[in-house]
Amino acid sequence: RLRNETAFRRSMEESLTVGLRAKDHSGRILYVNSAFANLVGWEVSELVGRMPPMPYWDPERLSETEERHRELARGGRTVRSFETRFLHRDGHAIEVQVFDAPLIDAAGKHRGWMGSVIDITEQKRVARLARAQDETMARTGRLVTLGEMASTLAHELNQPLAAIASYAAGMQNLMERGN
Repeated sequence: RLRNETAFRRSMEESLTVGLRAKDHSGRILYVNSAFANLVGWEVSELVGRMPPMPYWDPERLSETEERHRELARGGRTVRSFETRFLHRDGHAIEVQVFDAPLIDAAGKHRGWMGSVIDITEQKRVARLARAQDETMARTGRLVTLGEMASTLAHELNQPLAAIASYAAGMQNLMERGN
């Protein structure tokens, strides 16, 4: 029965599309599921037992990531959520949403942290595209408004200028006739 339960639990974990990562208080990786390993491009066996810094951490965000780990260690048993960027083994960036929750053992002891990692790269790309489209629409709207203002201004200036030119031409004609 225990084997069946263990196999069933393992099957559920491996069926997830969400990456799972367990780590102890020192940051050592205790467990990752295949979804997490696939996300970062490393084998499960290459990750389990590793100490920070992790090979998938973005070097540009290393100090931010290390500070987040220190905060997690100081913060007690609170659930945390944050967005960050990981690097796949092949070097491409992966935008992720991470949810860290306390890892409590059967005796109720806080052993570390269980993280759920979701790839949000596509959502971020779509959001950036939508923002760019909004900015383009706003810029186009401003240009249309500017064009309307220029047209109105030209019309408002054209009428008095035409009247002035007409009066000047009339005066010139009167002066040429000697009247």
